[in-house]
Amino acid sequence: MEQIAAPQTQWSTAVEAAGWIAASLAPFEDYLVASVIPRGFEAYARVLHPVRASLGKGTRAVRWSEIAQWSGVPLHPDSQFHSIALPAGQPAGPAPWNSQGPERGSLDLTDAETLVEVLGTRTSTPDSCLFCLWDGWGWDTAMYAALPGEQPIPVPDPVPPEIRYGPRVQLPGRDYLLYTGPIDAALAFAGSPGQTPNLWWPADRAWCVASEIDLCWSYVGGSAQLIEELIADPRLEALPAVAEQPHSWVEDYVIQYAERAAADLVSTGKASIETARGTIRATLRGPGRLGRSGSLRIQTDGRNGVGSRADHRLAAAGQAELPAEISGYLTMALTGLVED
Repeated sequence: MEQIAAPQTQWSTAVEAAGWIAASLAPFEDYLVASVIPRGFEAYARVLHPVRASLGKGTRAVRWSEIAQWSGVPLHPDSQFHSIALPAGQPAGPAPWNSQGPERGSLDLTDAETLVEVLGTRTSTPDSCLFCLWDGWGWDTAMYAALPGEQPIPVPDPVPPEIRYGPRVQLPGRDYLLYTGPIDAALAFAGSPGQTPNLWWPADRAWCVASEIDLCWSYVGGSAQLIEELIADPRLEALPAVAEQPHSWVEDYVIQYAERAAADLVSTGKASIETARGTIRATLRGPGRLGRSGSLRIQTDGRNGVGSRADHRLAAAGQAELPAEISGYLTMALTGLVED
């Protein structure tokens, strides 16, 4: 379906309006909450993106708390999705979701609508908001599928050329298109295909919402009263966040799985890892004596019916560095069983 911005939405080249954000962010490579959303707000919340469960012809949203009940792993304010969805032991019952992981970089539509409703009452400028949109997903410039024997029909670009090829909001690690409008313009491109803005805030800067493209949750910064309201709202699954804490990390038992498998690969050339959400099989061709780089093949078979195969050319030149590099790839494959 063609994505058409609301009539009030206006694309903008006034990218300097986002300068305050760049000045308030922690370095991107620090992987802090403040690397994603500006420092300076009284409090912060993390809005968890749900996963989906099929229900005949439709789906329902499955919250992280429901998955935590299934896995028996408590949900904490800094839990990663794999913390609850990839437990160290095998849960007794079937998993409550049968899809891939939560959507990254975009709010669930229902959650976005709830935020628009609540945040609109917490600013003096609800009719004047700014929105930053990362354009790397490709939904806006994709081609429609054609019938057999016909040529694909290009989707009209919703972004004017002077914006598409003009100045962008440049933040550490990310560049964005900018548009303005009332607060409900946050929903202008939401849906499937589409996305919600990656950053949005009112002109009075009373709050800010951030959906980093690599994360399956969004942050909201604002007054302590606003954050308390969001956390208490039953329509959302929101947890408190701290600006100076890491936004991403990996559970120790996942790292241990990967390290044991890496040791097996170095020793025998083969390894497998069985988990509650799928199986990983890997084979290794080690580096050659004449400087030939080694390679690692990882086959993933998820319980959600999704499988993949990846081949990695290894950079490690010797046996000492090899286990750490292999372990890194296996760790990504393990979390990918539930997060991708």
